[in-house]
Amino acid sequence: MTGNSPDSLPGISIIVITLNEEANIGPCLDSLTAQRYPADRFEIIVVDASTDRTAEIAAGYPGTRVITSEKGFARQKNAGWHAARFDLLAFTDADCLIPDTWLRSVADTMVETHIHAIGGDAFPPPETGWLGRCIAAVGHPAGGSLGFDANAPVGPDGIGFIAGCNSVFGKEALAQVNGFDDAFQQGGEDVDISRQLRKAGYTLYYSPDIFLYHKPHEPLGTYFLWNIGVGLTRWSLHRPGLLRIIFYPWFPVWPMLVFAGWVYLTVWFWPIGILAAIVAWLTWLAILRLFSRPYQFLWKRRKRTGVGRLSALTMVPFLILVRQIAMSIGEFRKWRLERKK
Repeated sequence: MTGNSPDSLPGISIIVITLNEEANIGPCLDSLTAQRYPADRFEIIVVDASTDRTAEIAAGYPGTRVITSEKGFARQKNAGWHAARFDLLAFTDADCLIPDTWLRSVADTMVETHIHAIGGDAFPPPETGWLGRCIAAVGHPAGGSLGFDANAPVGPDGIGFIAGCNSVFGKEALAQVNGFDDAFQQGGEDVDISRQLRKAGYTLYYSPDIFLYHKPHEPLGTYFLWNIGVGLTRWSLHRPGLLRIIFYPWFPVWPMLVFAGWVYLTVWFWPIGILAAIVAWLTWLAILRLFSRPYQFLWKRRKRTGVGRLSALTMVPFLILVRQIAMSIGEFRKWRLERKK
């Protein structure tokens, strides 16, 4: 960190969008209000679309503004940055816990290098249990325990996109591209705004100094549903046709057929069934080692993730498979919704 005086530090508006986050908003705001940053140089804006007590809880924090909005990722983020007092806009999620040095790291990085858009890491909290560590080792959101560069390669031209849970933009840059696209109300607005900024000539940067803690999406059912939502987002970003969705290898029909065939072999020819399962799993591991950037990073940074070797060979690959199937379901759901319009 630099030795900038408090008077020279830039003003930063922190924007948190919420939808029924009464279990998470308190700890999130506790961490934000504890920032080691001059109180008159930052503000917290909660843009809420909840039906629970989220807004009531948030309103109890001094210096926090609560704005009511219709739900939607892009819609709520636009409401937040339009209401912001300051020219630096820092976005995070209600299920994140923020180190008390976060704003100072943002200020030092953005001001000294004249950056207009930057993202950082979203590690699991230190007290995260075994399943949560395995989920974070899949590499989502924002790189999880692997680090964001495991998802977005860093090159001389910056990075391809910035994850919304830990992102900072200059207000001028967002205004130039007309903010977040209202077509992305279920997610994907972070990838889309990254695209628009790059088209407008801005470079997106990654800084490992700007990190926070993102609670993993657990238990397993929550993880599955969250990845269905990621699939909805993926369709909005790429808009694949029905045939492409159906013939994707992880469309649920195909894994179910493979599983049914394996059950048949195991019941009637159990040695062959066991051998087939071993061969199939080894093939899946080989595919991940060859083609999955996050899985390759897992083996480079396994000690940092807190995931043991056995878990890296079993549970993490299983979670990746679950993620692919769930995203495929989400894409199909989104395709059907668009067809009904």
